[in-house]
Amino acid sequence: MSEPQPATARRRSKFTLSYRVAALIAVLLVISAVVTTTFAVQSVQNAMYEQTNQSMANVHTSVGSLIKNEYQSVLDFRAAALESRRQALKDEAAPIVAALDALNAAVEANQISKSAAQAQALDMLRAIRFGNNDYFFTYNRDLVAIAHPDAKFQGKNLSNLQDADGKYVLREIRRVALTEESGYVDYQWVRLNEDVASPKISYVFHYAPWDWIIGTGVYVDDIDAEATKRLDAIKQQLRVSLSNISFSENSLFFVVEKGGSLAITPFARDLDWYQSADGADALKSIMAAAPAMDGSINAVTLKQTLRNGSSEQWVVNVSTFQQLGWYLVSAVPRGELTAPGQQLALQQAVLSIIVLLFGLFSGLLMSRRIVRPVEQITTAAQALTDGTFDPETLNSASQRTDEVGELARVFQRMGRELVERERALREQVRRLTIEIDRSQVAKDVSAITDSDYFQDIKAKAAELRRQKAEREQSQDTEKP
Repeated sequence: MSEPQPATARRRSKFTLSYRVAALIAVLLVISAVVTTTFAVQSVQNAMYEQTNQSMANVHTSVGSLIKNEYQSVLDFRAAALESRRQALKDEAAPIVAALDALNAAVEANQISKSAAQAQALDMLRAIRFGNNDYFFTYNRDLVAIAHPDAKFQGKNLSNLQDADGKYVLREIRRVALTEESGYVDYQWVRLNEDVASPKISYVFHYAPWDWIIGTGVYVDDIDAEATKRLDAIKQQLRVSLSNISFSENSLFFVVEKGGSLAITPFARDLDWYQSADGADALKSIMAAAPAMDGSINAVTLKQTLRNGSSEQWVVNVSTFQQLGWYLVSAVPRGELTAPGQQLALQQAVLSIIVLLFGLFSGLLMSRRIVRPVEQITTAAQALTDGTFDPETLNSASQRTDEVGELARVFQRMGRELVERERALREQVRRLTIEIDRSQVAKDVSAITDSDYFQDIKAKAAELRRQKAEREQSQDTEKP
């Protein structure tokens, strides 16, 4: 049999086995906590990002639709006003055509000469005024002004005349009149007795009987002024309504104009930062991230100074409204989106520590319950090796109904059998030893008695006994 291990070694082995089980449970719990926390934090942050981005996208879509609708109302007003002006011009031209037809009919009836009729018509056209001192003008096919209220144009060829935008106005008038019979031409023109060009729309037609190009126009700067006034009012309303937009505690929503200034700022927020060099760089970065098309939204993460004078990560959504030259900007501090995840991580860490401690305690109890009978079996095996095995020490372990109990019962039965076999073997050895000892004694005695020395001594002893007997006999004879 192998030599028994010291008791200290056995105690160390018990400690290691018991706590290895607890350590394994602790490692599994830690791994589970780390994986669960990581997954939960990532899920929360992704959900926050998705929710915030969706909120910002919804804000951009709603604000874009609102601005578009309001801007469209201005465009509709301008279009309706211009259409009203166009119809008014056409209505003003209708009596002129009737008057010219009457003069032409008189010429055909030989009631008046053609030259006289045309001279009378030209005088009429030069003299007509309506509206805001508006007038008619008449050109021949060569674009010579044959009836114009402005003396500087009268009688001159104006085919090369350009407006403030470089447009050849008379050439366009002739093209419309000759190819379409009648129509409208937009251009920049200077009012009578003024020096600054203003937007104007003219209705022109070709009077075929005399091959004249006749037209009249009205200035529409008042319409544009009214449209601008309405647009400014709409912008003011938007400044009030959009300044209150908020989708998180520290979120920002503002509108940047192409020049880099803020058209709309959040209510009760300090945005003096944008006037600094860092603020100007921030606005440039934001505008650079803007999509080229209306209705699109670009989401970017920028490290900018948008509050408190400190640089931080921002999740920024940018969309555009080209007609107004606006960039719609919504921004949320990245830290605000990660904060719930960090808070969840902290809560999860605390919960994990509690679960870990509970798991360790439970693991120790479970491991001790599992290891204790194993230790009893190990102790019994050592006792069996030492020859001090007592089957009764495994009674508690053998009462278990699991595999450990089955092992204890088998070992207990095996131990009893081994102890009994060892006892029987020892008894056999003892008996055999006794028999071996007696045989050896007889053999040794025989060896001694059969020796010459023993025989000589035996003979001498016999001689001495004989002589003693003779002396005793002699003594008895001498007595009276």
